[in-house]
Amino acid sequence: MVFQANLQNPILAYLKRHEIPAAIRSLYNNFVSCFYPEVNIFTEEYRMWRHASGPFYKSPDEARFVHRLRDVLVREEGETLWLASGTPRRWLETPEGISVERLITHFGPVSYSLKPTGQPGVLEAGIELPSQRPAAKAYLVARVPKGRIRAVAVNGKPWTRIDAQREAIELPPGSSLVRIEYR
Repeated sequence: MVFQANLQNPILAYLKRHEIPAAIRSLYNNFVSCFYPEVNIFTEEYRMWRHASGPFYKSPDEARFVHRLRDVLVREEGETLWLASGTPRRWLETPEGISVERLITHFGPVSYSLKPTGQPGVLEAGIELPSQRPAAKAYLVARVPKGRIRAVAVNGKPWTRIDAQREAIELPPGSSLVRIEYR
């Protein structure tokens, strides 16, 4: 059997439909099936698990995986910018959380970090949105480790622009410090 994981890659479709577990599963499956650490490269296809099957090592397949990983962290949808829309919940259980620095988008470079504060049920995000060409709307998706978002403060003030179903917080223009409480 031959499988080309990066040829039909539905991760972006899953993200747009907010089917995040499916997007994460697809991302991990592509990595596991196409990455061969002994040659440190992605392959176009595989025929046997754990054995590189070249000679089909191709930069487009490597680029596809990296681009889909980028979509999980930052993606543009028309004039809307989505931050962390496909990140696994467990990434926010670690003290390091998520950190993205100067990732280039259609709107300009974006940086953000999202991590636990040390207080149970509290995450904190530092965000620098692009200033070259600001997005019409920008959202931070806070897929909290457990439960649901209970309260949000942006730059120290209570914030109510939250899409609970998508776990998305609409961000004001510019830089922000976002505190997210969940239970």
